[in-house]
Amino acid sequence: MNRFQTIYRDAPPLMRFLGIVLLLHLTLLTLAPDLLYSILPLDSLEAVAWGSGFSLGNAKHPPLTGWIAGLTASATGHMDWPIYLLSQLCVAGGMICIYLLAREFFDREESVLAALTPEFVLYYNVTTPEFNVNMPMLLLWPAAALFFVRGYKRDLIRDWILLGVVAGLCFLCKYYSVLLFASFGVFLLISRERRRLFLSSGPWIAVGAFCVVILPHMMWALTGGLAMMEAYVEKRMTTTGNVSWFRRHILDVLTILGNVVLVVLVPYIAFHLSKRQRPRIPSDPARRETLLFALTMIGVPLLILTVVGLSGKSIRAMWLDPLFFPLGILLVSLFPSEWTANQQKWFRCATLCAFALAMTYVVAAGLSHTTHRKNLPAKEFTAEVSAMYREKTGKPLEVMAGNAWTAGMFRHYAPGHPQGCIWKNQSEQDRLGPMLKECGGLAVSDKEEDMAAILELFGAPDTPYTMMQVEYHSIFGRKRTRNFYLAFLDGTAAK
Repeated sequence: MNRFQTIYRDAPPLMRFLGIVLLLHLTLLTLAPDLLYSILPLDSLEAVAWGSGFSLGNAKHPPLTGWIAGLTASATGHMDWPIYLLSQLCVAGGMICIYLLAREFFDREESVLAALTPEFVLYYNVTTPEFNVNMPMLLLWPAAALFFVRGYKRDLIRDWILLGVVAGLCFLCKYYSVLLFASFGVFLLISRERRRLFLSSGPWIAVGAFCVVILPHMMWALTGGLAMMEAYVEKRMTTTGNVSWFRRHILDVLTILGNVVLVVLVPYIAFHLSKRQRPRIPSDPARRETLLFALTMIGVPLLILTVVGLSGKSIRAMWLDPLFFPLGILLVSLFPSEWTANQQKWFRCATLCAFALAMTYVVAAGLSHTTHRKNLPAKEFTAEVSAMYREKTGKPLEVMAGNAWTAGMFRHYAPGHPQGCIWKNQSEQDRLGPMLKECGGLAVSDKEEDMAAILELFGAPDTPYTMMQVEYHSIFGRKRTRNFYLAFLDGTAAK
C-alpha cells in the first residue's frame, strides 16, 4: 500500500469525502464542458488573447489572469481542457485554503464542513467552466485571508510577507480585491488588541511585500496605463441610456442584495436540515470572534458595493463571485456543538445533491442549448479563413484584429496561433497595431459595425470586406448560423 492509500485510509470520513468532492471537480467539471462545447467561452478566449503578449497591463483588467491563461494555452498546445481545468484548480485550491483558514478557528471536522459549504454556492460549480478574472480570486481571496489570520494571531514575519505576496496577486488579478483589503483593515480596527498591530512591523512588512509584487504593473500604470484603466472603469460603472432614478440608484442594489440572500439561503438550509436545530450566537468568546471575522469579510465588501450602487454607479452580480469564501466559517459558528455521525451523513448527502444538480445543469445546457459562444466550430472556421488568407497573400497568418471573441478564437484555434488584437482595447492597439499597419493581417468580426472602425485603425477605410456564414449547433439543439465579416489588411496604413 503506497503512502497516498495509507493517508486516505487513516483520514476521517469527512476528510475523505472532501477529497472525493475535489476530485469530482477536477475531473467531471473539466471533462463535461470539454466534451460538450466546441469553443471556449468568451472570457476564456479573451484572456488567452490579451495574455499572449505577457504585457504588464491591459486596458480592461490587471494582467495576472491573462498571464495564467496565455501561459497555459501555449504550454499545452492550445487545447481546451487545460483552460477548463484551470477553473477547477482554482475552485479546489480555494476550498483547501478555506479548510486551512477554518483550522485557525475550529477542529478538523468543523473545518471540513466549512470547506464543503461553497459547494452550495453556484459561483463554485455552475459558473466555473468559464475561466475568467473571477476564478483565480476563488483561490487567492481565502489564501490571503489565511495568511492575514495567521499574521494577526502569531505575528510572524513569514506570515506577513506571504500575506503581502498573495494580496499583491489578488490585486494583479482584479482591482476589486481592495474590498478584501478593506475588510482586513476593519477587522483590525474593531478590536483594541488588534489595533496595536498597526504599531508593530508586521502589517507594514505585508504592505512592503504587496508593493514589491505590484511594482512592475504600477510602473506600467503610471506611464499611460492608468488613463486606459480609468476610461474602462468609468464606462463599466456608468449607467447608460434613459434609466429611471429608481433603477439607477435602487434596483441594482436590490438585485445584488437579493442574490446574496439566495446564495446564503441554500447552504443555510443544508446546515439547518443536517443539524436539526436553529442557529444561535455562540457563547464562547473565541467562536464569537470567529463569527465576527466571517461577518466582516463578507459584510464590508457588500456594504461598499451597496454604497457604490446607491450613488448611481452600475454594479453587477458577477462581482459577488469571491465574496462567499467565509460563508462556511460563518455557518459553522452559528451551528455550534459537536456534529454527530448522522448529522455529518446528512450534510454529505446534501453536498452530493448540490454537486449533482450543478452537473445536471451544465450537461443539460451543453446538450440542448445552442449558442455561438459554445457551439461554433472554431477549429474548422479558423482553419478555412487562415487558408483563404494564405491563398490571398501568399504568406501565413501572423496577426489579426477583431473583437474580444474573434481575436481570442484565432489566437487559440487558428493554425500557427496568430496574435489576436482586440481592437477596442487600447493596450492591444498599442501592442499589435504597428505590426498590423506595417505588415498587414486579417480583420474578422461577427459584428459588421466593427469593420469600419478596424479598417480605420489598421488598414485603409476603403478596403473591401466580405461576409462568411457559419453553421453551428449543440448536440441536441437546433441549427443556427452566424455571419462573420472578413477583410485582408495589406499594410498600406503604414505607408
